[in-house]
Amino acid sequence: MPKLARILVAAAWLGLMTCGPYPEAGVEVLGGPDSPHLREAVAELTAGLAPGPVYLHLVSDRDASEDIRRRLRTRRPPLLIVLGTAPLTLIAPVEKKVPIVFALVGNPYFTGVAAEPRQPHLHQENVTGIFSPPPVAQALEQGAKLLGPRPWGLIYDPLEGASLEIKEKFATLAPAFGITPLTAAASDAAGDKAALQKLLSRGAQVMYLPPTKSAGRYGSKLLELGRCRRIMVVSSHPDLRGKGAILQVTLDYRRLGEEVAVLARRLLSGEAPAGIPLMEKVPLRITADESLLAYWSGYPPAGRRW
Repeated sequence: MPKLARILVAAAWLGLMTCGPYPEAGVEVLGGPDSPHLREAVAELTAGLAPGPVYLHLVSDRDASEDIRRRLRTRRPPLLIVLGTAPLTLIAPVEKKVPIVFALVGNPYFTGVAAEPRQPHLHQENVTGIFSPPPVAQALEQGAKLLGPRPWGLIYDPLEGASLEIKEKFATLAPAFGITPLTAAASDAAGDKAALQKLLSRGAQVMYLPPTKSAGRYGSKLLELGRCRRIMVVSSHPDLRGKGAILQVTLDYRRLGEEVAVLARRLLSGEAPAGIPLMEKVPLRITADESLLAYWSGYPPAGRRW
């Protein structure tokens, strides 16, 4: 082989070695807990960062922040993408050098990466991201337009922070839409059943299914009641998508995956996270069940009172 040809082959081989799909060249993603909506966001994020490789690490409640940081240090990622409040709370306090982009977080100020909601440009220097509050106000607004002013019920778990936060929003915002908010607390399956009966006995005509972990305990039962036309259900839970809800108002996690890919590319191009304010984005996916809507639009029959 001529000398020039040998040089070109060697150069091509070195290019493959340095730019190929190796962990050192990829973007690390910390996500958790695992769920269908997390996988949706990761799929769009991966497509948005193609052809570069993306490595997903699922984080559980048992993971320690220092263990996660140690694993990442061995891979030396150019960028860390964090999807979810739990992994952001774990990694942000101990990782101060690697650039971090976060998403799928409802309240970043709870995690400690920023302190003042009115000043989103003031945050941890190596961190920026997109936060998406749960679409409680949007569900109330769309539900009121579709169903009119009615009493709504909500089961909340006093042991879950996100559930308490949504309960406060629900109770505060509902009256502005002509909705009477009724709430009941429960922390286990037996309590869920009792809370539902309590709300129905108090006159709840619509049950709101919130996007919380605890709602997974009773969500399927609510949707079953909705399918049987026993109660109207408005759902914001992203992973309980079976029939039974007359209206679904959820975050669009595919859109959020696309948005975080755009932000990640800015950092990979050399932009510093310190100069990018935290951004609030609430893309929505709204669907209505026409058959349930047709049924409930004529209900209750004439002469019958709730």
